[in-house]
Amino acid sequence: MSNVSNRATEILPHHSYVHSLGAPLACVQGTISKVFPSPDNHHGANHQQFVIKIDKVLKFEGGTENLVGTEVFVAVRFGDDEGLAHEIPGLQAGQPIEAQGEYIPDSTAYPTADNNNPVLPVLHFTHHPVGYVRYDGQYYS
Repeated sequence: MSNVSNRATEILPHHSYVHSLGAPLACVQGTISKVFPSPDNHHGANHQQFVIKIDKVLKFEGGTENLVGTEVFVAVRFGDDEGLAHEIPGLQAGQPIEAQGEYIPDSTAYPTADNNNPVLPVLHFTHHPVGYVRYDGQYYS
């Protein structure tokens, strides 16, 4: 079995940011398959959490996996100057969404209260200056 890590296959410009984990940059479109009811406070910041089933990959810099059909756990930081100003309103399962962030495979993603059994791959850093979320006609970064 190979030793899979979350490292990108190359050094990418976004790796210089403090919250970067050095992972590939993925931009995906898909469908929300689950929305967790209340924000989670993780490392002192609020995160809005949901799961996306990926239908289309728009960009995957530094990564080699085929992400189509994969479910990814997303935790969008909000409520401070490092993430979004506010939660994304009206997130609902079954709705289309687009998101960009660092892709952390399930083999190196750490379990959380909501992302466990099984641990899903994670789309991390889905806010400025690296990522964003586009939902219900609005752009959040």
